[in-house]
Amino acid sequence: MGGLDKIFETHRKVVEEGFVRAGDLKYKNYAVTTLRGGVGKSTLSFNLAFEMSIRRPMLVADVCPQCNLSETLMRDETPEVTILKGLQPVLLGPAFGEKPSDLSYRVSQYCGAFKTTKPSYVVPGDAEMFAFPSTLYQQLQLAHSQSNPKAVKSLLESLKNVLAEEAKEKKAEGVLIDTSPFYAGGTHLAWCAADALVIPVRVDEHSIESLELTLDMLHNNKRDFAVWNERAGGLSVPKVAAIVMTMVGSKSRIRSTPDRASKMYVERALSIAEKFYHAFDVSDPADAFVLTDDFVSSGRISGAKSIPISKLQIGGFHTVEGKRLQVNSSVTRYQRELAYLVSVL
Repeated sequence: MGGLDKIFETHRKVVEEGFVRAGDLKYKNYAVTTLRGGVGKSTLSFNLAFEMSIRRPMLVADVCPQCNLSETLMRDETPEVTILKGLQPVLLGPAFGEKPSDLSYRVSQYCGAFKTTKPSYVVPGDAEMFAFPSTLYQQLQLAHSQSNPKAVKSLLESLKNVLAEEAKEKKAEGVLIDTSPFYAGGTHLAWCAADALVIPVRVDEHSIESLELTLDMLHNNKRDFAVWNERAGGLSVPKVAAIVMTMVGSKSRIRSTPDRASKMYVERALSIAEKFYHAFDVSDPADAFVLTDDFVSSGRISGAKSIPISKLQIGGFHTVEGKRLQVNSSVTRYQRELAYLVSVL
């Protein structure tokens, strides 16, 4: 069976039979990353945070200046401590104060769904992260100009070390980082902090281009990420644990059968993945592909109401932005797709 047929057959088994893979989460540190906005990354990150928290205590970090994940986990709150408060003293020194001794918040205090999971915590995002890249690269350039690879390494691993300390303090056994759709700054540090990446790819032209760009930036020795890794004395590159194709089958009326356009985009994504086969933690990149449907109302409800998709009840009504939405039977399909995704990780 070819890689493309394998992907579609696995998706059929997931949707129709509830197929999942055996085993626990393989890594400690994950980052959800894509260089394309509007693909459902924050909704995916929220649901992954919940599903992972069922399995182990988690520390969830938001390094995206849009702070969508923070808003979903801490609805209508304005946290005093943010990820930037943890990073600034490390990057800029004591003039910016000391790193807060308590950097995270217990998620279950703000999001009721997490009262049923293992104890999990969130390090909130900060809108000031928009300006963070200039701060980071000024410090990196200074360290590099002084021929100090140890300082470069310390800067690149600042997020990793800050989160490791916080995870140890809160007894979290896993870390999930939500990144911005821009490489520079927080996303760069997230790649340095992660053991494995989850890459959402919407079935559209720009997302396919973004996938190729992401994989090339990770593994092209002439790209910025590899250049700085080398300047740091050689840092490891995170493996790609999953490529999550989103909005698949949105125009198909046949159960578990993607529409023609979706199939074409999945095929193109697989072709790109196969060119970068060494980027994956499986021998066949097709095994890292997870197809997810257009969540439509269920996804909107999940993000807007801070309710994980696996907790949505068929027939339930929710008001989102003045519109009354109902959870239909297709939510079962979404729940199975998410369960399979976590089993891949």
